[in-house]
Amino acid sequence: MIAWAAIPQPRSFTPAGGRLLLADVTVVGGPGCEREAERLRAELRERGLTTPSGSAPAGNGGTIISLKLDPGLDAIPGTIDAERAEIVVTMDGVRIRAAAGVGLFRATRQILHNVRARGYVPCGVAWVAPAVAERGLHLDAARKFFSARWIKDELRRAADVGVNAFQWHFSENEGFRLENPGHPEVMSAHVITRAEAAEIIELARDLHIFVIPSLDMPGHLRKALAEHPDLQLPAAQRPADAEPLAIPDTGHALNIAEPAALDFAHALINDMADVFAGCHAWNLGGDEFVDFAHIEAYSGLSRAARERFGPDATGFDLLTATVNEIADDVAARGFEPRVWNDGMFRARLVRLDPRVKVTWWTNWHAEMAPVNVALGEGHGVVNFNDALFYYVLGENAGYCYPTAARVWEADWHPGLFPSLPGGHRQEIFAGERVGARAAGRAGELTGTAATAGGRADIGEPADGTAVGGEISRSGYPAQLVGAYFSVWADKPQAQSAREVSDGIRPGLRALAERSFNAGSKLTLDEFCELDAAIGVPGPAVS
Repeated sequence: MIAWAAIPQPRSFTPAGGRLLLADVTVVGGPGCEREAERLRAELRERGLTTPSGSAPAGNGGTIISLKLDPGLDAIPGTIDAERAEIVVTMDGVRIRAAAGVGLFRATRQILHNVRARGYVPCGVAWVAPAVAERGLHLDAARKFFSARWIKDELRRAADVGVNAFQWHFSENEGFRLENPGHPEVMSAHVITRAEAAEIIELARDLHIFVIPSLDMPGHLRKALAEHPDLQLPAAQRPADAEPLAIPDTGHALNIAEPAALDFAHALINDMADVFAGCHAWNLGGDEFVDFAHIEAYSGLSRAARERFGPDATGFDLLTATVNEIADDVAARGFEPRVWNDGMFRARLVRLDPRVKVTWWTNWHAEMAPVNVALGEGHGVVNFNDALFYYVLGENAGYCYPTAARVWEADWHPGLFPSLPGGHRQEIFAGERVGARAAGRAGELTGTAATAGGRADIGEPADGTAVGGEISRSGYPAQLVGAYFSVWADKPQAQSAREVSDGIRPGLRALAERSFNAGSKLTLDEFCELDAAIGVPGPAVS
């Protein structure tokens, strides 16, 4: 039987024998612990487990749960310090020490999971600390309308299992679903209001989830550009008998050769920036702007690039310069700029702004740069592995709904990125000095080695050690920011909101478990057993 019934599993658990049955619980919070103590009292009260007041000294037979902030709490090598916590369970009660309030939150979820799954908490000492800083949920709330109530419910469910980031994708080709008084013509019929957005962001902060706005540009803007055809990129010019383009038209794309189009992009950012004031990052997109394999067919891009950067420049140089300009805008507003990977690191002359972190979703095309190029140029990377964690409604574009079984079969961990063409694995291992590695271009995988098993590793562990035939995976380099599970609403009517909520649960929890712990000590069967036993903290809504 699994010793400790929680998702994610603690970093370590040392059992001491015995089971603590919670009854007449008193929650005692030290200085700075007030919010987490209040939250835990309310949660236990819902289960009928607290004393009448919830805060008076426990009487005979009562249980005391004490919360204490201890910034000097022993660090756990290879983990994120702010979220670490120690949980000591005895027959007398529970003592929780954490480096910060978020660590208290992580620890109290662990206690609640055991109670929900088994009705008791095993005695012993558990240490909780994540392997990577971000474990996220991306939601395409642009193609499909998700109510504010639904989004808030999903944030509660996600936070319950250690997810701490929410990338809110509110603009797409098929919809713009966040109220925009500055440009009302871009909005869809059903939107999240500014007041609702404020409630969502405030709830996220209370749940220790940070929100990342996702406003994709210069592509994926068909809805916003529908009333601005003069700002659209002119169509590609190709022979009549040429093969069809992967992206057949340009109604979705800004004409980045024209200043007026870029002014529109900055205006949209200005419209939305106040909604997300205080959020630390901004995903500006940059992906699927044109058919990148035939970028030369868009003559306006090539011409503008040569005029600005010289005769050797290509459309990729103009795209990268545009991303840098937008990144400079969002950075000036206090956001860390992020961009999707597929169109980056393909320019001849223009380097991507080093402040930009790269959200790495695919390497399906041979001309897409491998992850080690971004690492070698000093960029942080975020793992959005599409093969395992893209929940695409209607299973569009050849995707299959993610399952825990596929995640375990792949032996996924946060350093396992989308495979290269041919199925070669891209992995970051523990102790790697990735920023110091030379950077190759696409097709020149510096520091990689393909084996008979088909693996292409980004590098070898610095100390060369292996544990049980596997490379040790704790202590990822700081450039590996984290990993995300993504909901994409390509066919919005394929599932109801309730079906989406139920459908994403196993895959999202698999990501939560394995990103928190750099893999998992659980077998697939054990994980599925825990998932079912723990249940959810609240009901889904339609």
